[in-house]
Amino acid sequence: MTDDGQSSALQLRYHAFLDESGQRDYDPATDPYYVVAGAICRTEHVDRFATELAGLKRSFFHDPSVEIKSHWLRQPAERKKHYLDPFNISEAKLVRFVDAVYDWISATDLVFIAGVLDKPQMIQQYRRPHYPSAVAYQVFLQRYQKFLASRHSAGAVTFDEMAGSSPGGLPWQTLLSRHHARLKRYGCNYTAITFDNLDAAMVFADSSQAPLVQLADLAAYNTFRQFRDHGAVWDNPTATKLPVYPYFNRMLPRFHQSPDGVFAGFGVAKMPTKAIHRWVA
Repeated sequence: MTDDGQSSALQLRYHAFLDESGQRDYDPATDPYYVVAGAICRTEHVDRFATELAGLKRSFFHDPSVEIKSHWLRQPAERKKHYLDPFNISEAKLVRFVDAVYDWISATDLVFIAGVLDKPQMIQQYRRPHYPSAVAYQVFLQRYQKFLASRHSAGAVTFDEMAGSSPGGLPWQTLLSRHHARLKRYGCNYTAITFDNLDAAMVFADSSQAPLVQLADLAAYNTFRQFRDHGAVWDNPTATKLPVYPYFNRMLPRFHQSPDGVFAGFGVAKMPTKAIHRWVA
């Protein structure tokens, strides 16, 4: 069956909006983790979610086009530059806005999935590891494909625009687009999963114009921070309790889970990994 035939046969459609957190290389000076995370919803709900999010922005900033960006919200100078001064609001009001966004996310049926790359473990395990962006994206797609297949659905992918080029001189967007096409055509070289429910092409979008990519930005950083702070526990075979980064915890109920509430390996998958835990939300 052709890609078009496959998509038409699967009447229910989902759309994943993705962003990244971390550095796209294995330099020892970079962070040890790299994350690709996606905010997923039914395609017919995309406009409604964008409208609701715009309404929240309008109520706090009187401007529905304000961009939500984790880095800007976390850093004092960026908060002042992008939120406090342009819109003449207080720190307290900005905090209330952030709380309102997380409360709104919790009330939706959005689903988040994150692929996490452990750079030191990848170097130890593979002689010539692929770029972190390629591997983390592939881990995300594995879980997204399973999510779609369980719902007999087709799925699209929109990724935040990627600036810059690889050490080999190719734009990151070109490399990731080619990687997506190879995975769609040949399947996953790590797991042999085939991506039958996935659209053949991916697209890129400016996050300032894509509200759900902005939510993926929050999910990507919060997952990254979860691993930067507590990654050693995730991989500790004797660990019985997982500490949780507070903002990751606020999104955790909306991360994909097994029927019995396990998010490890479902909503958050790490590669490589040294221990298999059934961490629950």
